[in-house]
Amino acid sequence: MKKITTYFALVVFLYSCTSTDPNLKKESENILDVNQLRKGSVELPYRDTIYIPTYTEIYMKHDTWKLQLTPTISVRNTSLKDTVYIEEIDHYNSQGELVHQYHDNILFLGPLQSMEYVVAERESESEAMIGGSFIIIWGANSSKLKPIFQGIMISSHGPQGISFLTEGVSISGETLRK
Repeated sequence: MKKITTYFALVVFLYSCTSTDPNLKKESENILDVNQLRKGSVELPYRDTIYIPTYTEIYMKHDTWKLQLTPTISVRNTSLKDTVYIEEIDHYNSQGELVHQYHDNILFLGPLQSMEYVVAERESESEAMIGGSFIIIWGANSSKLKPIFQGIMISSHGPQGISFLTEGVSISGETLRK
């Protein structure tokens, strides 16, 4: 019985160590590479700017003990028939400084398609971002589209785990592009 339990634990451990990209299609193509258009190649009459708060660490018990988190940004097209176009995804730190621009082209999400960006664990103390954020500029051909933009933060240490969700909010409203 002990051998079976040890074997099962080893299989679970090895399976959990495999890294999978959440944006891979069944054909092993990354939608972030495949679903791209050149900037300026599509005219979008409706645009919006979304702000998503993220946290790479949070305070625990007092202001000197921090728990590191891994944020994931999720973008979901909720339409059954229309495409959502992602023009920019930019990551900012607590001081409002640009940390990373995630792509150079326009990305598109077909009906019910989604994509995720995982923010790698910080490499140095200067990258700590208790108040970090993402700005996403998106567009569509219809004002009725209501994509979902979320930040999911998660961490686990030993048997304990913590996770929470932040919702993206519009900071510009829907505008008609000229």
